Amino acid sequence: MTKSSRLLYCLIGSAVLALLNSSILGSALMGVFSGGGANTLEQFIVLMADILSFVGFLLLIIFSLLLIYHNRK
Repeated sequence: MTKSSRLLYCLIGSAVLALLNSSILGSALMGVFSGGGANTLEQFIVLMADILSFVGFLLLIIFSLLLIYHNRK
């Protein structure tokens, strides 16, 4: 497998992480876990989804720049 295809797979994975807080997945997460303070586990899961989404955006930027740099040569 070439380096470009591996970077593309990483890019797709980070895009899925970044979409974790999209309107569709975010409303589904809030439907399952209300996050209204009733349970500490619910708050933790909602917080982890927010953190994973942020990490997904960071990885999306990094892998996009790496792919551009790799294909520029």
